Amino acid sequence: MAHAVARTPSNATRALGLAGILGGLVLVAAFVVSPGLGLNAVRLVVFSLGAIAVIVGVHRWQAPAGRNLSLAAAIPAIAANAWFLAMVVLSIGRPQPPAADVDFRLVAFYADVALWLTDAAFALVALRLGVVQRWPALALAVGSIVAIAGIDRLGLVTGAYGSIVSVLAQTGIALAGLGWILLGIGLVTSRPSVDRGAAESPSAR
Repeated sequence: MAHAVARTPSNATRALGLAGILGGLVLVAAFVVSPGLGLNAVRLVVFSLGAIAVIVGVHRWQAPAGRNLSLAAAIPAIAANAWFLAMVVLSIGRPQPPAADVDFRLVAFYADVALWLTDAAFALVALRLGVVQRWPALALAVGSIVAIAGIDRLGLVTGAYGSIVSVLAQTGIALAGLGWILLGIGLVTSRPSVDRGAAESPSAR
């Protein structure tokens, strides 16, 4: 009976899911259409807002299955995405590339790393709690981890295997974007068995 207990997504949850779908779409859109400098900033802002929306929506669903664990993953992910969003906004109007602005580039580097690591951790917790669909969470986890290799400051895309690393990093970004899209679709359309997730969670046991 617990497997049959589910609730219909609320309007707020659907709105969060739609924002996540849009954010994931604009992230992967760059693989099809190359945006200009100004449009790229807008794209990253929409992506960050969409990611935050999905994190909030997924946390609302999976909190009954493990509130503390879900919060431990959601709060850092929201903070890192907000940090990344702030850096994107602050970069508007700065010289590109901002070679002379060493401090800003360093802070932006840490924001990039924090973004991908916390997104991956959030996805792994979603996998552990098992309330949302597993494949989108797995795509987000793997994609976020692989995407880290594409951060310029790490120097992996300019080394001897730079072309291979670049392809892997772009594949990771595409996977992460797909994960956000599918998680957003799940928030819009799915009926998660919250009671089942709570019954199977370590905290419930």
